[in-house]
Amino acid sequence: MKNERIEKLVSYFAKHYVNRYWVLLIDTLTSVVSTVLVLGVFDYFSSNNLSAGSYFSVAGASALISLISFFTTRSYAGIVRHTTMREMWRISFASIIKGVLDVAALFVFRSYSEGTGFSSNWVLLFAVLDMILTLFLLIMVRILLTNIYSVLSLSAAPEYYVKNTLIFGTDDDSVYTLNFLEKTLHSSYRCAGFITHDTHDKSKLLCGYKIYHIDNKRDFARLVTSRMISAIVFPSNVAARNEQDNLVKFCSERRIQILVRPSLATFDESIFRNKIREIKIEDLLGRDEIKISILEIREFLTDKVVVVTGGAGSIGGELCRQLVNMPIRKLILVDFAETPMHNMQLELRSQAPRVEKKFVIADVRNKDRIDALFDKYRPNVVFHAAAYKHVPLMESNPVEAVQANVFGTKNVVDASIRYNVEKFVMISTDKAVNPTNVMGASKRIAEIYVQTVGKEIASGRTPGKTKFVTTRFGNVLGSNGSVIPLFKEQIAKGGPVTVTDPRIIRYFMTISEACSLVLEAATMGEGNDIFVFDMGEPVKIDDLAKKMISLAGLQLGKDIEIKYVGLRPGEKLYEELLKDEENTLPTVHKKIFRAKVREYDMAEVDRELENLRVAALGMKKDDTVLAMKSIVPEYKSANSRYERLDS
Repeated sequence: MKNERIEKLVSYFAKHYVNRYWVLLIDTLTSVVSTVLVLGVFDYFSSNNLSAGSYFSVAGASALISLISFFTTRSYAGIVRHTTMREMWRISFASIIKGVLDVAALFVFRSYSEGTGFSSNWVLLFAVLDMILTLFLLIMVRILLTNIYSVLSLSAAPEYYVKNTLIFGTDDDSVYTLNFLEKTLHSSYRCAGFITHDTHDKSKLLCGYKIYHIDNKRDFARLVTSRMISAIVFPSNVAARNEQDNLVKFCSERRIQILVRPSLATFDESIFRNKIREIKIEDLLGRDEIKISILEIREFLTDKVVVVTGGAGSIGGELCRQLVNMPIRKLILVDFAETPMHNMQLELRSQAPRVEKKFVIADVRNKDRIDALFDKYRPNVVFHAAAYKHVPLMESNPVEAVQANVFGTKNVVDASIRYNVEKFVMISTDKAVNPTNVMGASKRIAEIYVQTVGKEIASGRTPGKTKFVTTRFGNVLGSNGSVIPLFKEQIAKGGPVTVTDPRIIRYFMTISEACSLVLEAATMGEGNDIFVFDMGEPVKIDDLAKKMISLAGLQLGKDIEIKYVGLRPGEKLYEELLKDEENTLPTVHKKIFRAKVREYDMAEVDRELENLRVAALGMKKDDTVLAMKSIVPEYKSANSRYERLDS
């Protein structure tokens, strides 16, 4: 019962900070106490025997002086349990101002109170001592309140949930991680010290905690046993990535929980409610943090009505999560998958209440439905993420791939032009470059239509004001049906982990990174642009599987096996981001490049699309694929039944 009351109290203060005027009152009382104490000492040694009225007069003057000092510096405005050096400087300046005003007030007090016996030197000494004692007491009050909160946080957690935790490193990031750990509601993790490979820090203390030095696995085993360590916190994913062959591996083998502090880039107005999370395989893939021009993106999206097709999918869903934090007026999510849309509705309903959200069940293949939707909502910006994306499935179902990826895109593009959408952003794929499968070819055809229509509008041959942008990137980590969730499921079941070929490589990007770059590209494109994202270094899928096995604390060949099952239909060993005939131009963002691509004639594109439509409507797979190959001559099937059509 006692723990429950403490937990409720801590939970309340986690969501509600103490009103700043209560802080001002506490600071003022503390300052007055300091002045009265110093006056008492002076009165005792001077044998003046000041009256109670004199004490009350000085206390009143001190309160007034303190309020002036605190209001001037706003030292009371900070959050007490998150006190930083900036707040300390404000408190120091407030104390100095108080000391200066003390001198003036005491000289006035001497002139109106004869017989005090306080010389000018004593007045100056009084002011200095009062200033120092005030500063000391104000700092001590903050330390006391912070420690009370920390003790309550630990008391609120059952003892069996509290985990002794080591923080990796001894730099500023590590110290900040300690502050983050102690000053947020991570009551289940208790710092037991810092861990490092640096011998210079051996046996030293940092923020009152011991620094432990380890050289090898044996040292680590002794440390976690003697200190009963349950978790290691890395101050960043970069630190974790640099230790993946050492400390991360040691932790995995001993089933020690591996945690990462959230990046500063992810912080928002709820900064102190971000959670230290468990490490993910994405943290170990060697990608630098992507920075975007958030102010330009916000300016571009201000007061806009935004449509996201495929809004319940992996990419579309993440776009919506980022868009609700932008100053848009209305967000319309469009998807034909009922259950995922329901889940998105539950997730976004309570977020950003100022943004009106509409959850629309609609199929981009239905031209009339899309037209009615655009007529009703009149969007300013469209992000087109609706598509079929799974290579083997589309290889077996080329008609459906064409109807969704090509003609579904055409329906949304045409509606955008009719209803004067300002910016249309298409989400494409690296599989559209030198395609070897139906899915990649269908996306390339969609690119061609978007690009050609954009060129016609820009030249004035087709009426309209819509500017078209295409974004092209590789695989996204953790998306529906991607390799990482599959590997996780296989590892959880004890294996085997299935890899198509030990040589296969892929470019990877996290969903949030990809969507952030999509938003950035949307602000950059002036129309008819294809933007290619820098995906970093390619990753061998075989290595990825081995890292995930190691991260799960398992040994390959002993606890679990990798099974090589061969390339799937339409799959290739490697993927390119640009065609051989293309080149790129740099943009203002170092991770985004503008592709220079072959241009097409609108009449020719319309004629080829009509042939493709007839083949698809006839439900003839071979005729459909042949029509695709006619539009995209570089489309050469690989590991597919359609290879015979290339001869």
